[in-house]
Amino acid sequence: MAVAPSIPYPWNIVHIYVADLSNNRIVRINTMDGVGWHAFGSFGSGINQFNGPWRVFVEPKKPMQGPFDFGSGFLYVTDYFNHRVVRMNDITGAGWTTLGTQGSGVMQFNLPTGFHVAWDHPSIPPKRRIFVADSQNHRIVRFDDMSGAGWTTLGTQGNGVKQFNEPLGIHVDQKGRIYVADSGNNRLVRMDDMSGAGWTTVGTPGSGVKQFNYILKVAVDPSDRIYVTDSGTNRIVRMYDMNGAGWSTFGTFGDGANEFNGPAGIHVAFPRIYATDFMNNRIARIDYFNGPGWKALGTLGSGNNQFNWPWDIFVG
Repeated sequence: MAVAPSIPYPWNIVHIYVADLSNNRIVRINTMDGVGWHAFGSFGSGINQFNGPWRVFVEPKKPMQGPFDFGSGFLYVTDYFNHRVVRMNDITGAGWTTLGTQGSGVMQFNLPTGFHVAWDHPSIPPKRRIFVADSQNHRIVRFDDMSGAGWTTLGTQGNGVKQFNEPLGIHVDQKGRIYVADSGNNRLVRMDDMSGAGWTTVGTPGSGVKQFNYILKVAVDPSDRIYVTDSGTNRIVRMYDMNGAGWSTFGTFGDGANEFNGPAGIHVAFPRIYATDFMNNRIARIDYFNGPGWKALGTLGSGNNQFNWPWDIFVG
């Protein structure tokens, strides 16, 4: 399938959203100075509550190719320990809807992590496809809406073809290809569709070229360059293709500029790159991959401009 890209360019940026995992809330700000700080959520399993919000994703109101204005602007969260996906109309919690209970069957998850919404073309109107990395069921899931319609899964536990070991991140590029951060296998997987066709991997354990140490999230920019948060080596990796061509890294261990202590989430609003530096309890932004324009926000806490394990970031 061909899908509209979901990576906004800088002139489309309105808000920065952060999944503040241990504060059990979603934070929205307008700028990297914390302007417009708005926090939503508390601990629990009811309405307007989270237990470990892992990923945050905002569906674009209008995709960046094609003639159809079909995006909704819904805000989605993978609610990790509640084994569910949450959808809201906006950061106020209006339209709160959930899908999922604990298990391995239809409309069940076991610690859902990665999340992505893509649009199936050339159907008219284009069809929403929701993708979730179902980490402890060692599978990825696709469904069409929050009713669970079209529920489809791929994966069993292992390190072979169509197998995963704790998939934690998922991304669908503008060509409809599915990327999975196969964290326990220290590799990145790409496939053409939910049949597993075109299965391709890159990565072995380590800290060198084409090696990973517990990758957490994957993103792809409009030029098909691939970005990965490699948390165990405290770096972000960029490569041009699944052969590892153009392999580049950014980041070393620490709490200063151009340093990370556990990078987790990443969002590419090309050419800017946003990341969560979860053990430093901050988010960071660079203007280009080699690090100019480093800007960080956050200290440990639960107040304004504070985070407690910020796990994911979405800009749009």
